[in-house]
Amino acid sequence: MVATSQADLIGSIYDERSGQYDVSFHGLLAEEYIRVAQPKHGECVLDLACGTGLVTLAAEEKVGSQGHVVGIDISAGMLNRARHKAQQKGSNITFFQHDITDLSDLDLLSPGHEGFDLITCAAALVLLPDPLQAIKNWMTLLKPGGRLITDVAAKDVHVPSRILSRISETLGEPLQWDQSWVQNEDSLKTLLLNAGLRVETVFLSKTFQIREYTAANASQTFEQVVSGPMFRNFGEPAIRDEARRLFVGKFAEKAGSSGVLLDEAKMYFGVAYKP
Repeated sequence: MVATSQADLIGSIYDERSGQYDVSFHGLLAEEYIRVAQPKHGECVLDLACGTGLVTLAAEEKVGSQGHVVGIDISAGMLNRARHKAQQKGSNITFFQHDITDLSDLDLLSPGHEGFDLITCAAALVLLPDPLQAIKNWMTLLKPGGRLITDVAAKDVHVPSRILSRISETLGEPLQWDQSWVQNEDSLKTLLLNAGLRVETVFLSKTFQIREYTAANASQTFEQVVSGPMFRNFGEPAIRDEARRLFVGKFAEKAGSSGVLLDEAKMYFGVAYKP
């Protein structure tokens, strides 16, 4: 299970992000989840790291009144928004605030069901300290033949994170989660296979958003990034100036003569089944 300090950290980060989360590309990501997962009428769906309910609410529309949908997230702020949207829609979704890595103390299934038909976990797998163990835990909630849909950001797609990871060792200040294990589609496929799942496909998604960063504005980019919750630790007073200097230098090195780095938001999607 995630240590309390780590769970609290993730929760606080997403509490702070909750107000702007729905105006990001995550709405398009949720649409892709529904397209890939194809929730069916009457199915039981568990949406892990449900956030503001983007996937959860869309799944409920597909499964209908005979279905059963549960959303779980560690962030109270994200869940407040999910519950507000659900209330406005007259939704029957059950939401829980909980660490998604171990759900053994929650009663999630409706009577008469041996497991969920579908489990989704969008844009959260890389945040977990032990993704393999988490997926093994989730498998206990899948019925035989049930499917898991999850994703990780494709390697090197997020420019600020990419630069900060390059300078983290020099600063002695790591990213607040480990994304180093993600190298390509096979990284996610291997994880799912090692958890005991049967992998149907792992693929690179379409690009959901493109942002352009320039070397000329690298210092401003650094300041903007460290003012937010995800990378605020790199803006601590003791290291801020050095972190900025290293960030700007590494950015210029990676951007080369063009002075430009493109940030393409795209994911490795995995679709797997419980044998």
